[in-house]
Amino acid sequence: MGCGMFLIADPSVLPSVFGTSATFMPPSQRPDLDPYVTSIQWSRRFMGLRLFLGLAAAGWEGYAQHAERSVFLARRLAELLSGKGWRIANDPALAVICAEPPARFGETRAIVDRIVASGRAWVSAVNFEGRDMVRAAITHGETTPDDVAAVAETLHAMAAAA
Repeated sequence: MGCGMFLIADPSVLPSVFGTSATFMPPSQRPDLDPYVTSIQWSRRFMGLRLFLGLAAAGWEGYAQHAERSVFLARRLAELLSGKGWRIANDPALAVICAEPPARFGETRAIVDRIVASGRAWVSAVNFEGRDMVRAAITHGETTPDDVAAVAETLHAMAAAA
């Protein structure tokens, strides 16, 4: 299960947006601080803890650097694959690329299955705008440009070997 956050200028509106009444819940003593009436998750476990701890450890600047680096690496992967004749179907502004291998390489889903089975990289097959694509998301904080180059080489070599 993922987590996320939203920023709001006026937190006083949260109880009216997310608040609810249930006979099994005691009334809130502090509606302005009560996660039961100020969050999307309501009474579910606190999935935002990992986000909070990440922010506590890295800060906003650290999160921004991670996001910018991930986008940089995704763009690098797109450049490398494009240089090998792959069609990049999207702008990797969110650190995700959808790439279509050259037609001579055969069925995209079979290529993805081979790559995943090899253990060399994890990518997925996705239908993007009516065409099967290889989807790669770069989110791990320790991914290097060399890792991205190795993934591009693996994708191309394993696709060509079909």
